[in-house]
Amino acid sequence: MNKTARILIAAIISILIIGALCYGFINSDITGRMYYIGGLVLFFVFSIGAVVGSFLNVVILRSFSGESIVMPPSKCPKCNNKLKWWHNIPIISYLLLGGKCGFCEEKISIQYPIVEFITGIIFVGIFIVYGILPETIFAVLIASILIVLAVTDIKERVVFDKHTYFLIVTGLIYNFLLTAITLYNQAFNTISGFRITTEWVIYNPMTSSILGLILGVIVMECLARIGYLIAGERAFGEGDTYIAAGLGAAFGWQNFIIIIVLSVILQIIAILPVYLKKQFTGKHYGVLFSLPMFIILAISYYVLSLKGIFISRYVLKNIMLALIGLFGILSAFFTVKGLRAKDELTYFPFGPALAISGILVLITNIHFTL
Repeated sequence: MNKTARILIAAIISILIIGALCYGFINSDITGRMYYIGGLVLFFVFSIGAVVGSFLNVVILRSFSGESIVMPPSKCPKCNNKLKWWHNIPIISYLLLGGKCGFCEEKISIQYPIVEFITGIIFVGIFIVYGILPETIFAVLIASILIVLAVTDIKERVVFDKHTYFLIVTGLIYNFLLTAITLYNQAFNTISGFRITTEWVIYNPMTSSILGLILGVIVMECLARIGYLIAGERAFGEGDTYIAAGLGAAFGWQNFIIIIVLSVILQIIAILPVYLKKQFTGKHYGVLFSLPMFIILAISYYVLSLKGIFISRYVLKNIMLALIGLFGILSAFFTVKGLRAKDELTYFPFGPALAISGILVLITNIHFTL
């Protein structure tokens, strides 16, 4: 199918969709029309997110090339032809062009529509949680830089210092302003005035931000240096430490604890299938037996505990705990033994897990507004 046919089909589909929406809106009651308006608002927010995602793709690509993100205008990285305006429509242009350059027909990376789509979805989530508030601006900035950090780390296992510095500075500025606003409101909007207490000094947003920055550095450096004990090298790159520092500065030390725990869980989920496949290929049956047994027993123990099975069955409870401990120790032993062999190392960047966890905490609004 040539480009003209694809554009014609897209135009016809667009007209039909718009016509169906207009017909539905006209023939709906007030409640139905409110749903239509709400849907249009969310679609508008998604579109803005997709446009920002297109810009983030430029930031990602030009971070590697060293070019300015402002000039020159968008061009094909293969033939260097300047792209036309309709080549730059987020997601749609990729579909209309069939995933190829409009000039040289070089294949366009699937990264472009994926980043645009994900950014649009995240923007919708942020809008639903925060609405039209000052926090929304900072939430959008933080989410955007986390997307860039995640993609560069996944793409080339590179974390650019300038991106992490932007995250750190944005987090500090946000919490400084939040602290200043809190001080102003408490000083001028209360009858008895405002007194600085020890509790306030410890728990105000700015202190939490600074402590989060420090905690992020300490936690990641400790985790990274455990690698020296196990495999003779850092478990994570220094870029991950900068990301953690930025997350601590943006979210505060309380939220950073949630983020780091969630990051570890996501990292395990990502690594486990690849790790088990590698163990199977290498015929390391010790890990292949002990690790699944540990997981099965641990889940079984949790389910049985919820059902109250162990209330009167202490022997069964102790036997299961003993088996969980045994297979846990065996799993750890065989895993460490494999990691110490250089050819058994399986490296996964930790930055994406940190970034994704930060975005999840952001759009769930656990404590971000404080």
